[in-house]
Amino acid sequence: MKVMMVRGRELDLSNSILANGKHREQFLAQPEGSEPLVQVTGCGLIDDDEQLLPLVSSYLCRNYRNILKADKTVLSYARRISYLLQDQKTQPEYENSPRDDLLLSVGLGNIEVYLGRLDGAGLAPKTVQGRDAAYHHFFTSHLCISLSGKPPLRADNPYEHGPIRTGKANIKAIVQPCSMPELEQLILHAQSERERCMLQLIYDSGVRESEVPRITLQHIRDALDYQKLQYVSADCNIPVNADYSPLHVQGSKGRKNQIVPRVTLVSRTTLERIERYHSTPLYRRYSQRFRDPNKTPAFFNSHGKAYTTKSVEKLFERVSERARKSRKIKRKISPHKFRHGSAYLLLTSPDLGTDYFQRLGMLSIGHGHAYMTTTEGYAQIPHDIYQKLCKPDSLLKTKCGEMQVLRDRTTRRIKTGDKK
Repeated sequence: MKVMMVRGRELDLSNSILANGKHREQFLAQPEGSEPLVQVTGCGLIDDDEQLLPLVSSYLCRNYRNILKADKTVLSYARRISYLLQDQKTQPEYENSPRDDLLLSVGLGNIEVYLGRLDGAGLAPKTVQGRDAAYHHFFTSHLCISLSGKPPLRADNPYEHGPIRTGKANIKAIVQPCSMPELEQLILHAQSERERCMLQLIYDSGVRESEVPRITLQHIRDALDYQKLQYVSADCNIPVNADYSPLHVQGSKGRKNQIVPRVTLVSRTTLERIERYHSTPLYRRYSQRFRDPNKTPAFFNSHGKAYTTKSVEKLFERVSERARKSRKIKRKISPHKFRHGSAYLLLTSPDLGTDYFQRLGMLSIGHGHAYMTTTEGYAQIPHDIYQKLCKPDSLLKTKCGEMQVLRDRTTRRIKTGDKK
C-alpha cells in the first residue's frame, strides 16, 4: 500500500476519463468542465491493486485538507492503518473483503490480537502504543461519529472505552549518540565540502532533519553578524569575540503544521566554515536565482536545488554506508543520533553554563523541547556516571574546541571549476 499526498498541485482534467468517458456530459456540466485545470489538495491510501481505499482516504483528506493534524501525523496515521489492513487481510474472515470494508466490522478482539502479535514480533512498546493511538483516533473521530449531518459509517465503536494500550510505554530507552570519532568519519566520507559543512552544522546545532531545509543564507549571516559585537574581558580589558553565536531555527514539531521559532548556539568555527563555502563560485552560482537572502537556502545539493528532508536522510544513508564499508564505523548513523550527540557535547562543555543543570536548561531551549521531561530523555545517563564513562581529561574539551579540531581535520577545498 502507498500514501499519496498533494497540497495545491495543479491537475489538468481535460484528458481524464471524466472528460472523455461515459460520464462526459455530467462532467461538462460541472464548473471543472469549462476550466479543467484545477488545484488539488488531498490525501489518499491506495492498495497494491492501485485501488483507492475510500473509508481511510476520506478520513485522511478530512484531516489533511483542514489541517486538523500536522502533515507528518496524517502520513504516519495512514501507514499505521495500512498495517492493520494488511494484517487483517491475512485472516480467514477478511481475506475476501473488498477494499477497506473490513474496518466496518473489525472488532476489539481482532485489534487486541493484532497488537499482541506486534509485541511478539519484538516491536518497541512505543511503536505498538503509537499504532493503537492511530486506530483510536480513526474510529473515534471519523468512522463512528456523525459528520455533516449524516449517520455514522459504523454504529459500534471498538474504542468506545478509550485506547487499548493505556498508560506510558517505556519510551525512555537510552539512545546511543553519534560520537565525535563517528562524526569525523562520516564527514570524511562525504564527497564535497558543502555536504561536510552541513553535517558539521547539524551536529553542532542539534537541529532536526526537517529543519535543515529551512536554514537560509540570512540565518547564517545573522549569526555571523553577532561575531562583530566586541566584548571586553574583565581580566585584561581587551576586546574578545564570543566562541558561540545564536542561530535562529524555524523549528518543527508544531501543532497543525505550525513552525516553532527558536534559537540555538552554534560554534563560531562552524559558521566560519559555512561562510567560506558561501564565498565560493559554486554557491554563488546557485544562489543567484534567489534575490532575497531570507529565501536563499544555506545549502544546495549536487543539482543546485534546495535540500529536502528526504534528501538530508539520503545523505546520511550514503555517508553511513561508505563509512561502514570502509570499516571506519560499525553502525548506521541517523540524524537523530546526531541530535543526541549534540546534546551530550553541550552537556559536557564546561564553558557553557556554570553547572550541569544550567546546561540542561540551555539544551532544552536550543533543541526546542516543550517539556523538560523530553530534555531528560537526551540525558538518560546521570551526569556523575557519564563523567566516569568519559576518558580522562575529556571533560576539559569545549564544544567550540571540538568543532575547531573537526574543521581542521575534514575541510576540503572547493575549486573554481567544481560543479557539485
